[in-house]
Amino acid sequence: MRPPPRGALGRDVVAPLVRRGTDSKISCSCAKDRIKCLKHDVKEVDGSMKHIVVLGGAGTMGSEVIRQLIRRSDAKITVADANSKALSRLAAELGDRIDTSVVDANDFSGLVQLMKGADVAVSTVGPFYKYGSKVVKASIAAGVNFVDIDDDFDATQESLSLDEEAKKAGTTAIIGMGASPGITNIIAKYGADKLERVNEIRLFWAESAIDPTGPSALSHWFHIISGDIPVFSNGDWVNVKGFSEPEIVEFLPPVGRLEVYYTGHPEPVTLPRYIKGVKNVSIKGALFPPGIMGLYKTLIDTGFGSPETFIVGEGVSMPFRELSSRIIRAMPRFAPEFFGEIFKEAIEKYQSCAGTFKIEVSGEKGGEEMKYVYDLLADSVSRGTATPAAMAALMLLEGKVKQKGVLAPEGALDANLFFAETTKEAQLRETGIRARTIGKTAN
Repeated sequence: MRPPPRGALGRDVVAPLVRRGTDSKISCSCAKDRIKCLKHDVKEVDGSMKHIVVLGGAGTMGSEVIRQLIRRSDAKITVADANSKALSRLAAELGDRIDTSVVDANDFSGLVQLMKGADVAVSTVGPFYKYGSKVVKASIAAGVNFVDIDDDFDATQESLSLDEEAKKAGTTAIIGMGASPGITNIIAKYGADKLERVNEIRLFWAESAIDPTGPSALSHWFHIISGDIPVFSNGDWVNVKGFSEPEIVEFLPPVGRLEVYYTGHPEPVTLPRYIKGVKNVSIKGALFPPGIMGLYKTLIDTGFGSPETFIVGEGVSMPFRELSSRIIRAMPRFAPEFFGEIFKEAIEKYQSCAGTFKIEVSGEKGGEEMKYVYDLLADSVSRGTATPAAMAALMLLEGKVKQKGVLAPEGALDANLFFAETTKEAQLRETGIRARTIGKTAN
């Protein structure tokens, strides 16, 4: 096996960003007992069995959160989902490690009742622009600490408006605790803390169109590239058009050079709230292989990325973007030879790379202009998103997050502590985050 590329984080470290190399030297005190090491005995933090509820737990993201929780703890886990068949399949896989409950995210009182009495709740219910703040509000009503992987800017704004309610209830809600947002926020804060003054934070991401993450992901994608989206410019939030201002970014191999566009992610909404003095925060992204973006652009330009609905049949309506999502998901079946060839070439080129990130933090230190650049790879969108959510849930379970209210990752978690947590386990390692500076070598 070849070593991880320079600038990548090692296996499972902050969201397995990259699972591409051999295990590093085991350094934790329980290295000889790997099972014990991976558990870390969070079953009884204060002498009683701990209870975690995972909402949307039968889906792609939720089921991976559950696997990561099982790997790291002995806590009781209740899995809730509206899809009873998917719950049954997951129960058959995981056995007595989980309990299941059929709950619809539209049933507010049902959500509250389910979460009451739990120690932590984790939500992967998407799309978040539809369900994000509703589930946060239910967690506050239930009086339970909470984590989600909200990756929609408007849902993030709505959830942040519930901050005072959460404080009054004495609860903590960490929102957007995935890969992007999530790890990207923490790395941006980590870089910003190295500077005396922060001027600009630019975030870039690219995700494989081959790695399936469920139907909500397609709806989310149309949502973040359609219409107006927020960026932080010259010290204030302004709106720009999604899918605009393309630029070429050099990502780590095997992705390399890729054209990216403004996308509506939460980082520009939250980072200025926690990083004092920053003037500009933006995020751009794209899917690869590159040709897939043309399909989305055509659908958006012709109105098929719109959230507006049209009549499908008597008494039945559907948003245009949902129709587009269904078309995209069905295309490989209707044209298997064409799409099979595209995916074959993409798989050969990109190998197991499911996504990549670049975070640039610019400012001043010691009277000089400096820029820290962090490059990361992920081999799985689901693991890359689920792992930090599971880790944040366990940090809440262990009482390591003291703040109350609705918080973004960079406002809830200490960057250095979060990295330290990832290196405690035998299979976790940090190979180093590449940092480059303008003017002198970073330390």
